[in-house]
Amino acid sequence: MNPKKNLLLLLVLIVIGGAYYLYDVKWAAEERAVKERKVKLLKGIDEKALIRIDVTRKEEPYQIIRTEKGWRFVKPIDAAVDSDALEKLLESATKLRERKRIGNVKDRTEFGMDKPKMKITFGLKDKDDVSVEIGDRTPTREFRYAALAKTPGIFTLQLSDIAEFDKTVFSIRDRAIVPVMPESAKKVNVEPQGGGEFTVVRKSKDEWALIKPIQDRADAIDSEGIVSTLRWDKVQKFVDEKPGNLTPYGLDKPKLTVRIFTEDDQKPEDGVILGGRKVEAPEPKSGKKKPKAYYYARRLSGGPVMLINEKTVKDLPKSVFSLRHKTVIDYDVDHITRILVESDSQKLDILRKAKKKWDLHVTTADEKEGKLIGRHKHVDDLLWDIKWINSIDYVDESGSDLSKFGLPPTEGKGSPLRYTLWLRKKKDGPLEKKAFIIGRFLAEEKRAYGRIEGEKRLFAIKKEDYDKITKTPYFLSERRLLLYAKDTDITEVTARFPDKSFMKLERFGETWRFVSPEDKEAEPGNVNDLVGALRDVAREVEARPGEAPDFKDSIVEL
Repeated sequence: MNPKKNLLLLLVLIVIGGAYYLYDVKWAAEERAVKERKVKLLKGIDEKALIRIDVTRKEEPYQIIRTEKGWRFVKPIDAAVDSDALEKLLESATKLRERKRIGNVKDRTEFGMDKPKMKITFGLKDKDDVSVEIGDRTPTREFRYAALAKTPGIFTLQLSDIAEFDKTVFSIRDRAIVPVMPESAKKVNVEPQGGGEFTVVRKSKDEWALIKPIQDRADAIDSEGIVSTLRWDKVQKFVDEKPGNLTPYGLDKPKLTVRIFTEDDQKPEDGVILGGRKVEAPEPKSGKKKPKAYYYARRLSGGPVMLINEKTVKDLPKSVFSLRHKTVIDYDVDHITRILVESDSQKLDILRKAKKKWDLHVTTADEKEGKLIGRHKHVDDLLWDIKWINSIDYVDESGSDLSKFGLPPTEGKGSPLRYTLWLRKKKDGPLEKKAFIIGRFLAEEKRAYGRIEGEKRLFAIKKEDYDKITKTPYFLSERRLLLYAKDTDITEVTARFPDKSFMKLERFGETWRFVSPEDKEAEPGNVNDLVGALRDVAREVEARPGEAPDFKDSIVEL
């Protein structure tokens, strides 16, 4: 055997063995030791076993505990903990780990551990408490020195590890005005100070009904919105934790009382009473210029007097109308097959021929008939305008004489505008009919009244909506000057100008080119914009005899 070769193999074996020892034995053992040391030092907190968090510090020390109804403060106040803040606290507790081990030190003063800035104690069910004392910041300002209570070893914690514990009590406590979740509300009762109490009840997930003072359909969004406003808007300040006298806050005679029921019984789950208005001037160094307005409030269940934003109060309903369903008539526009508009002067019958094709049949008062081609865009606009009409008022007791509402007496002449819509929800489904009438517009009241067929109450609409739905047959007809379905149908554009100049453009594939004048380059985007604009040029009104100009001074002939 070759001695040199054997020696070389032996050296290789030694190197490999050394590498194995370093990587798989020594370094791996050291890494395990570090992990074990961390586990022994800070095991992390088992969220399920955590029953108490106690934060000791110079300003605002606090303690929160787990109860059957959730986490609550027991020091310095008796109050619930905000759910979002609690989630962050628990997450921080479970992820609490040392960042760097300093080890045992003789002088703890230089680390600020002789007088810790803060102490966090975690109370665990059936286990010993875990307390972490926190000292000064490290020179890099990214960490703080810390130690487990009654142990000599010092380590570092990242600032973000403890940031959630070092917040004000106000920012951690539950600041919901009312703790009831919107989806759990089944009934809401609102009592304004001057009277006019009203009540809405949930009929299903997305349906609410008004039951007091009248029975009617309620707006689902606005009804549940009362609870949403009180649940998700935040208290701005807690004024008096244990008020003995409510008079200074105007809460002895509430301006508004809201009761929220989650069960069918007569006892509300909770609610709120609103008191006086308070205006606070901005602090000199805040940079704000306008004063801020608040209202005093308190939960029905008791607790502290609080200040809430004026906007929150404005978002709460003050009258029964604010909760009524305001859509006059509802349908799917694509389901409409026919619209009949009748008045004293004419009858307009609009029939759907295809998806985007309508025929207009006009019959005048003297029985003259005419036919127009309907423009689907304008007819669809009319259908959408009718669908989106919202009532601005209701008259539940109108009496027998409707003339004061711009409507003719029941047996009188002068029929108002009458709209009848036929719709078919499915291709082979039954044909349904909806109808309503609209009276003349009352300029002094700035509204027009109407009635749904089969209902006694009257609704009122504003002038803007009245104008939208009282369109003439001419407006609904096909009024475009140039009829072509697609821009690509146009292959040539010519233009003559008053100065005798002339241009001619031809389509060249997906672009355009000048034929005349030859030395000009066409900008395809601009030409396409012109073609698209021409397709929508429409007549607005017909010129009267003698009104038409001679066009000697025309701008262009296209």
